[in-house]
Amino acid sequence: MEITLKNLQKKIPIPNAKILKAIQHAINSSPLRGEARWGCSNLSIVFTGSERMRTINKKYLGHDYVTDVLTFDLGEGQAEIIICPQVAVTNAKAHQTSTEKEIILYVIHGILHLAGYDDHSPKDILKMRKMEKVILDVI
Repeated sequence: MEITLKNLQKKIPIPNAKILKAIQHAINSSPLRGEARWGCSNLSIVFTGSERMRTINKKYLGHDYVTDVLTFDLGEGQAEIIICPQVAVTNAKAHQTSTEKEIILYVIHGILHLAGYDDHSPKDILKMRKMEKVILDVI
């Protein structure tokens, strides 16, 4: 699988090496390895500022606010995960964790969406949080 990291913001440092390691682990060494739904061969992860994230969220999902992570399955094995590190800073403080760990959580969250997990109903949210924890506990 080809993985591309693009940093379009300059405020928050991005731990590229740790992110790449987390992605490889999530795909190859976790319960996702056996997921029939996983079919991504080219994954692009884009780190962007708040304003661009808000614009993308409004354009594609109709939500006029900044969010932490958006995931797009572009078809034919192509996918893109867009992450807002500024939201990670805020959420890391609220959850008493590091910004780096929060960003890696967003990467794993996006990968789970690409593998078919959803977070719209309480039952789906619980299932996704459980899988996030399983993956993050072994990274």
